[in-house]
Amino acid sequence: MNADVIRCEACGGPVALDDIRCRSCGSQVATVACSNCLGMVSVHARHCGHCGAAIVAPAARNEIPSNLGCPSCKGVKLTRTQLGDVEVDQCSHCGGVWLRQDLFDQVSAGKEVRGRALGVLPTPAGPKAITATEVRYRPCPVCLRMMNRYNYARISGVIIDGCKNDGLWFDKDELRQVLEFIQGGGLDKSHEREVARLDQEQRAKAQMARMDLGMHPSSYGEYSKQGGGLLSDLMDDLMGHFIV
Repeated sequence: MNADVIRCEACGGPVALDDIRCRSCGSQVATVACSNCLGMVSVHARHCGHCGAAIVAPAARNEIPSNLGCPSCKGVKLTRTQLGDVEVDQCSHCGGVWLRQDLFDQVSAGKEVRGRALGVLPTPAGPKAITATEVRYRPCPVCLRMMNRYNYARISGVIIDGCKNDGLWFDKDELRQVLEFIQGGGLDKSHEREVARLDQEQRAKAQMARMDLGMHPSSYGEYSKQGGGLLSDLMDDLMGHFIV
């Protein structure tokens, strides 16, 4: 461990250069992703504690006022700031982040880009408490129309707000949760579940068709023309039992 010590911004306690949390109060120290292994290390560290690679300090964040208002905090303007490789609009009051869809696609698509974004985003000090809250629909910061709420990728458990024309709003910690979900292979799991769901639907349709054709096999020709694909193949196999 490095002998040099810095001070925690939250409590003033001593923090070693390779600590990512204050040992006194548990607050997160500013972190950066190692460019070699993407492990999270202190922004003050000289070498990665995971792989030993040299750490390149990130450029200072240049924050400028945005002309967009926060959809959660009435009357509060967002701040334009750098998040890894892209610029985002962030609320200094509630910690929410606004991203255009194309910028979110850029941040979420590549492993290294995600790593650099995760290196800038703060890590919660502990698990988020689950509380019953009233569902609130928020206005899009750009067009001011009410955004839709949905579970990202159906299985992530992160409920985000989205405007189909302008972008996505992430409450505090939600962008980190989504990126960690993607980093952990969540999109692949979501795709597998969707394929399984569609397959199950096709099988259910085939089952219903088989029940109908059991009473009216003469209707198969017209049904087959309308069905097509996997369903037609299933019908072909089924009709083999009716032909003598």
